[in-house]
Parts: sequence; structure tokens; C-alpha cells
Amino acid sequence: MFSRHDDSERFLKENNQLAHDHCASYLAVWCVDLCVQEKKALLERVARQTVVMQYLLQLSKSVDVDPRGCITAFYRKFKLAEKEYMEAYEDEVKSLLVRVDDRAKARIEAAEEEAKKVEEQERLKRLGPGGIDPVEVFESLPETLQKCFEEKDIAMLKEEMAKLPKEEAAYHLQRCIDSGMWVPEAGAQNTGASAAAVNSDDEQYEEVK
Repeated sequence: MFSRHDDSERFLKENNQLAHDHCASYLAVWCVDLCVQEKKALLERVARQTVVMQYLLQLSKSVDVDPRGCITAFYRKFKLAEKEYMEAYEDEVKSLLVRVDDRAKARIEAAEEEAKKVEEQERLKRLGPGGIDPVEVFESLPETLQKCFEEKDIAMLKEEMAKLPKEEAAYHLQRCIDSGMWVPEAGAQNTGASAAAVNSDDEQYEEVK
């Protein structure tokens, strides 16, 4: 993106099809993109070119001439502009940057809200038979129990459960069942029975999900 008006004029003359409303709109959208990406230096340069393009289009409409035919006259006027004109130009650049910042914030907020919705949808899909998220349950387990599930090792699970106080073992085990992480066989349908089964010699769980 050019920073000197002479370079911009030369480029626009060589590519005069860019003297169009679509180009102004594209530059404005690009400004928002750059703001979201926090590319501040390039953002200011693009913002200035956006305002220049808007001014060129305004001149074209005021004299009822195709924008492509106004490029030379516009830049001549711009380079020789009086202080008031340039102050108005700088004010318009600042105003555009404020609007761009607002649009960027709105876009980021919308993206965050959409991400939250997707995350919640994924969480709901994961819920086990007891309405508990297995990811949340796994993260709440002691590291020793997490390792049992990662390795799908029933023998290790029994061993580690036996080391825990009975109430704590029953609590973790029931949450694992409710989240669908482990599926008890018939005969181990309540917390007490399931906890006892883990500490017995009989394997009561089919698989780690």
C-alpha cells in the first residue's frame, strides 16, 4: 500500500478501473480486517487511501464525470489543497479509524459469541447418560485416575481406587459413569455397587470411551 500520493496517482492511472465504488468498499473492509489483525501501521495507510478514494468519487459525482476521468484533476487539487481542506481530510481519516475500530470490535464479539455457541453445542453432544460432560469429569479426576482412563487399564483403576477414601472413590466413580466414560455391567447399577465392583476381582467395565 502506497504512502506517497504521487505513487498512488501513478498506480491509479495505470489501473484506472479501480476508480470505482467497489474499490472504496473493498478498502473499507480491508481496514476492518487489519484492525482485527492489529496491523496498525498498514491500517492507517489503507485508511488514508480509503478516504482519498472516497474524495475522488465525491468529486466525480459533483462534476458528473466518470471517476477514471477525474484522477489527474483530483490529485492536482489534493496536492495544492488549502489548510482547511487538509484538516478536513485528516478529520475524516480519524473518523474512519474510529468507525473501523467499532466494526472490528463488533466482529470480534460476534466471532467470540459464535465460538461459545459451537463450544456449547459440542459440550451438549458429549454429555453422558447422567447429563455430565466427560471432559469436565476427566479434568476433575486425580492425575492417577486420569492415567487409568488414558491407558484404559482396569487393573490400575482398581488399584488406584483402593487407595482413595471410600466416599471419594464412590464420588469419582459415579461421575465417570454419569458422564459415560465407563459403562458398568449389569449388577453394578448404583454408586455403592459400582465402587465395590472396581475394588473386587471382577471387571465391571466394558471400555474407556
